[in-house]
Amino acid sequence: MVSYDLRTYIQQKIDYIIANYEETIGGTATKIFAGYTCKISGDINYEFLSPSDKQIEASLFIGSATKNNDLENKYNQKFTINIASEINGGKMAMKLFTLLFEGYTRKYIDLGDYKAKIFLTSPVFMGKYENINSNYINYMVMNGDIEYVKDVVLGCKYSLSLNGTNYTEVLPRTPYVLKEAMGGVDIQVLNATQNGNTAGTIFTKSSDVMTINLVVIYELNGDTNDTTHDTIFNSLLNECYGASNQKYYFKTEIGGTGGTTKTISNLICVRGQHIYDEATGENVLSLQFKVGA
Repeated sequence: MVSYDLRTYIQQKIDYIIANYEETIGGTATKIFAGYTCKISGDINYEFLSPSDKQIEASLFIGSATKNNDLENKYNQKFTINIASEINGGKMAMKLFTLLFEGYTRKYIDLGDYKAKIFLTSPVFMGKYENINSNYINYMVMNGDIEYVKDVVLGCKYSLSLNGTNYTEVLPRTPYVLKEAMGGVDIQVLNATQNGNTAGTIFTKSSDVMTINLVVIYELNGDTNDTTHDTIFNSLLNECYGASNQKYYFKTEIGGTGGTTKTISNLICVRGQHIYDEATGENVLSLQFKVGA
């Protein structure tokens, strides 16, 4: 259903990596893929049987689509990328598709008329090298999966700020935003024509209360050019041990580009819990916020 669009997407990302990826060699930023080409074919491709220098070939095989459930127009397809390396090597092909994996797995993308999420596995060698025309190449494979929808809104990005201007993205586990109406409950009595039975209760609203729950992994990137990230995460850690005096700004971006953005200001952390996960070694921060005065 989306094989052409998927092949086009992968080709574009591979071309972008080849043109832009740099590594520092001898103190100089160097585009290590300069002069390389990589063609993503949609079926079996025999052109690489006569390989040329700095040429990498790959073929995309995509399986049939399945519908996930009865409630939404959501589909799933698995695919495989078979890769033939550069002449007398394999290091550059492995590097190229490892960068594809690192940069684009679990990303929300557009595939034609569909919104999709792509999953990739890292490339692996398929065995020993193969001799071709007095040279050799290595074969590799990586697997993938795409979930795509027609109408369902996919993706949600969460950010926090200490000043309402400089936001830092956070990656919470199953976050939620809860609006709860506060008020009183009055019992209403029916008139005689209704046999004197009670009609239930009426809720009299007086205000709303916002609650935001975030569970995040404590992380520091040490970026001396942008200290906002570490300042935010150190502030969140301090909420688990000290007084709650800091105000936060919270932003939710629903659906990616062209989606809906919600912002809540003047949040106070009303509950902070630091949890050490001995199974993973991670420091987990469980935080709850409410709008403060």
